[in-house]
Amino acid sequence: GHLTLQQAPSILTSHWADRQSAQGQAMRLTLIGHMTVWIELDGRVLLTDPWFGPCGWLERRLAPRTTPPVALPASGRPDLLLVSHNHLDHVDATALDLARQLGCTVIGSQKAASRARKAGVEHVLGLRRGEQTTLGGLMVRAVCAEHPLAGDAIGFVVSGSQTCYFSGDTRFTPALAGDLQPFALDVALIQAACAHYPILGDDGMSLPEAAALARTVRPRWTVPLHLHCAGKWLDRAAGLRIERDNAEQVDAAVKRWAASLEAEGLGVAVLAPGQAWDVGMET
Repeated sequence: GHLTLQQAPSILTSHWADRQSAQGQAMRLTLIGHMTVWIELDGRVLLTDPWFGPCGWLERRLAPRTTPPVALPASGRPDLLLVSHNHLDHVDATALDLARQLGCTVIGSQKAASRARKAGVEHVLGLRRGEQTTLGGLMVRAVCAEHPLAGDAIGFVVSGSQTCYFSGDTRFTPALAGDLQPFALDVALIQAACAHYPILGDDGMSLPEAAALARTVRPRWTVPLHLHCAGKWLDRAAGLRIERDNAEQVDAAVKRWAASLEAEGLGVAVLAPGQAWDVGMET
């Protein structure tokens, strides 16, 4: 049903009561593909912007995937789906069916939350920038996201024994830098390729803006995402965009980007779909 922010901690936490906390274990990240990341933190499992398509002609036309998503890990089940905005390559019917069948909680933007409720998901919470809730020992806070085609878009900071930022689709702005400044981020999962529209401009970050965020916020580790959909720009100034047949060129550009940040003392982890990575407590 519809939960208010004040109701969320008591109602949603009771839903998680049977899950044992594993405080102090290293965070584990598994890239499913595009912006979908399986996050294991303190005994909980979170899934970001879950998209398993494309399904149907519209998705295949608007979001032509260059690399298919991998299967979810068999080692557990998601407790929480984080949905930054209600666009077709960030949440789909398959994900909402999964949430309904497994009893997962969905936390998302206002429109994403409304869609989840209409899909029959029982545990749903819509957040706006600056709002937060606590679930099963994890704090989830909505932070600034600027997307010209999704006015309710948000990003998330999830804090437990370690702290992770998930950008969703957003431009890098002073407001976003300000929202992230209070947090000592262990990991920043950030958009690193974006669409570009006449008049509206970029709908988020490409490699240069993602580097600017990393340099400003200085997480221990930066993980670039949004790299598996044709038509997204990696670097418009360099004329480089993701195509169906230029995987080697894309990989080389991302490796150069990572090396430039590593040369400045910043940690970068570039994950392939299906790759799991344990985030140590120390750099």
